[in-house]
Amino acid sequence: MSNNDVYPNTPSSTIHRNMAWTSGNGHTLLRLQEDGNFVVYRDSVEKPVWSPDTRPDGYRAVMQGDGNLVVYAQDDRPVWASNTSGRHGAILSVQDDGNVCIYYQGQPIWCTETAG
Repeated sequence: MSNNDVYPNTPSSTIHRNMAWTSGNGHTLLRLQEDGNFVVYRDSVEKPVWSPDTRPDGYRAVMQGDGNLVVYAQDDRPVWASNTSGRHGAILSVQDDGNVCIYYQGQPIWCTETAG
């Protein structure tokens, strides 16, 4: 299997509540839960290994064209961001090793640091 790379400005660059981006091997999930929290699950563990605590406002998550990963409330107010804007062409990678990273020009610029 392989990592799942999410490219901005594509149909797969946005998820809503109760949806997830999943690594190629299925061991890593970056999920926007029904309760609005944005979390990483690894290896089917029931407890998240990473979360910026966006509940109850998280409504959709977007990997944007400017390189920023942002969680928005239903009223389009940002409730969390990776603070990686200004890097057009950056991609989000949900990795088989348990980590979720944003890469710009082949280099990681933000990671959840949840690799197993």
